[in-house]
Parts: sequence; C-alpha cells; structure tokens
Amino acid sequence: MTWTIEVRFHPIFELLNSLRVFTQPAFYKKTEMGVNWRKTVLKQLSGNLADALNSEQLEQIGLLSEYLLTKPVSNLPLEQLLDELSDTTRKGVLEHFQNQMHVPKDYFSSAEGTFETSIDLLKQWKKEYYDQLDPGTLTSLEEDFLEKQQQITHYSPLDFVEKATNGFVLRGYDQVKKVILYPAYHSSPIVTYSHYPQLHIYGYPVDLNPSLEGEPSPSLMQRGIALSDKNRLRILRFLEKKERSFTDIVNFIGLAKSTVHHHMVLLRASGLVQVILSPTSSERYRLREQGLDNIFQNYHQYLFPSEV
Repeated sequence: MTWTIEVRFHPIFELLNSLRVFTQPAFYKKTEMGVNWRKTVLKQLSGNLADALNSEQLEQIGLLSEYLLTKPVSNLPLEQLLDELSDTTRKGVLEHFQNQMHVPKDYFSSAEGTFETSIDLLKQWKKEYYDQLDPGTLTSLEEDFLEKQQQITHYSPLDFVEKATNGFVLRGYDQVKKVILYPAYHSSPIVTYSHYPQLHIYGYPVDLNPSLEGEPSPSLMQRGIALSDKNRLRILRFLEKKERSFTDIVNFIGLAKSTVHHHMVLLRASGLVQVILSPTSSERYRLREQGLDNIFQNYHQYLFPSEV
C-alpha cells in the first residue's frame, strides 16, 4: 500500500471536535472529560445556546470538520475561516466530498439538521466556550503536531499510523491514497476516524502538559487503571496468542457485552491493544507488546525525572 500521510493542525479542528463531543453521547460518554464536563459546561452556556444544542440535530458538525480537514486552511485565521464557512453552501460542501473524496451523491442524505444552523451554533459555541479554553490546550496540540511532522519520514505509512493512533493497524485498504491525522483533546482518549473510498481521517488523542508540577499525565493514570482489573488482565492474556473478534472476547470472559465494551475502551485508550481495521471484516484485536514496553518507560520517566 502506497499512501500519502499528512498531519494537520488548526485551532478550528479542535473547535469542531469540542462541539461534536459535547453534542454526541457516543463521544462524551467515552471521553476522559466525560458526562460531568458536559453538565458543567451546559450550566455555563446561555439559555438559548444550551437549548439549541440539546434540541438541534448536529450531524453536520462532523461534515464541516472533514470538509475543512481536506482543504488548505493552515495559514488562515480562525475568524476568517468561520466567515468563509458562512459563505459556503451545503451544495458546495457536498460537491467537494463527491469530487475529492469520491462518495456518491446521496452519501449524506440521512444527516439531520441544516448546514446554516450548524455554522451559527458553532460561532456561538466558540464565543461562549471555546474562547475560554486554557491557551495551553492548543499549544500542546500544536507541539504534538510539529513533533509528528518530524517523525513522518522515520516510519513507513502503516507504522506511522499505528504509532500515532496508539494501536490502529490498517490492513487491505488498497484503494486508499491519503491518510490525514490531526491531534485532538476533547475526544481523548478515544481515536475518532472516518473512512472514505480513497481517504482516511484520524483524530488521535494528545496528552496535555500536567497543570501542576510533578503531576502524572492522564495517559499514565489511564494505564494504571487499565491494568488494575483482573478481567482486563485476562483479556490481555487472551489476546496474546492471536487476533480475536469482539464476540470471541465476550465468549471467553463471560461478561455482558456492555461491560466488555467498557473494558476494551480502557485497554485501547491505554495503548495495550491493537485494533486491526479491514474493509472486509469487523474490528479485530490483539495484544500490543509495544504498549507494555511503553508502560515501564513512562513510569520510569515519571518516577525518575532527573534521568530524563
């Protein structure tokens, strides 16, 4: 497989990511920020915006995000991009997807809500929530972006995606020509992804710098939590010998699917499990030995900072 790999960063990507996470239970229930973050933010928003975000169908936010991720926006100010979005028609966006991403005309026909409403709510969300974010958040994302750009040439495309996403293995995507990756905070620790016929997009989680000196990073804490449950350890041992399906894991461990799903989210987020993605089969899993090696290194770096 010969792909073009591109890592991208712009503040608007995290603006869209934050609103997407806030409005979709499938995201915020799995993120590190979680339901409590959403409840806290909801109380801080104006009544009009809070009501709109609770009632409007905002599938268009994901569409806007992927539209911008495939356009040259890196040198444009955030406000200018938002103004340009206001002048962009839904028809123009859909034509871009058809021409650049080779999707059929009816690909987004089921998406609810209006393009114009989503842009208006995005602007309000920026004013009331996003502009209040600690500037260090975007600094951490940009620093990771610059670091990943330096690393691209040191890995094969497959290995770079696996490393950046903390365990995603792509197999059999022979038609794919480009993979775009971008650093994300609000959706951490999950990896968000979209697959199109010739393009893959991955939003990979980034650890923010600890707010207090000497404080362990979120990823270090996640790994400790992931290994603190005997069922999760049994699952990891089960995944050591060969690739397994989700059903295989459920049958082995004998727990409810929802419980197993919770365990797998934690193991994946901790980089202890590889997720094998293929266009011809459902997700499969196996133990990620590199993740185990990283645990010792990460704990050693934290406990012995003078040696780093």
